[in-house]
Formats: sequence, structure tokens, C-alpha cells
Amino acid sequence: MLRKVLYAALLFVFLILPATATAKNTGLGKWWHRPQASEKLNLSKEEISKLDKQFVDSRRKLIKLESALKSEQFELDNLLENEHLDENATVKQFDKLQQARTNLANEQFRFLLEIRKILGLDRFRQLKQYKQLQRQKIRKELRSMQDHPKQKPGSD
Repeated sequence: MLRKVLYAALLFVFLILPATATAKNTGLGKWWHRPQASEKLNLSKEEISKLDKQFVDSRRKLIKLESALKSEQFELDNLLENEHLDENATVKQFDKLQQARTNLANEQFRFLLEIRKILGLDRFRQLKQYKQLQRQKIRKELRSMQDHPKQKPGSD
């Protein structure tokens, strides 16, 4: 039984977290396709189309930037594991890694700015409130699963 709970938790982590991790800027993936969110924010079809386009463009860039980040991290790890440490090369590689992190964060922020431009200030604020409520709901469900491990997720 414990195994099933662990598998369910891992499945949840591997299904939910990648969507939020890749869309950290919104924290909810393609939230604009959720009826509750799109209705609350009164999104038009044109706005949804713009959000879709921005998401795809940003996601393509993020995939490349995440790959570059992993590559730079690998190179730094490789330098640190050498028997004879080349301090200059290691510092230069660390700088490359930091630049890769900055590039990734910049793209995430750029997407956030696009969302803000599409929504305007009032609806952007509503989105922030919606995100906060969704996070609280997820945390509550996770705590409930921890407190009642035999309870199936979504069987409140």
C-alpha cells in the first residue's frame, strides 16, 4: 500500500511539476485554457490566441536555454572533478553558467511581460490572485495526502 502511495506521489510530481516548472512565469501552464480562469478574466478568442502564440514562442526558447544551462553546468562539474584544478577555466565556466541562468530568467520574465501586456493591469492582478488560490489548493491537497496516505487524490 505504501508503494502505491509513493507511486501516486511520484506520478503527481512528474506530471504536475514539469508543467509548472516550464511555465514558471505563470505557475499554471496554459492557465488561459482552463474555463474557470478564462471566464474569470473574460478572455477573448483573440487574447487566447495571442497567449498561445507567446507560450509556444517562449517555450521553444526556454527549451534551448534549459539545454544550454545543463550543458554549462556539466562543463563546470567536469572542471571541478579534474584532479588538477584550473582555477581560471573554472571561474570562466562559472561565469558562463551564471549567464545561462540569467538568459533563462530573462526569457521567463519576457513571457510574463507579454502576459501583462495582453491582460492589462486589472486582469493581471486577478491572475495573480487566481494563481495564489490555486497554489493554496494544491498545498492543501498535498497536506491532506500526507495526513491521510490511504486517501486517493481527488477523492475529497
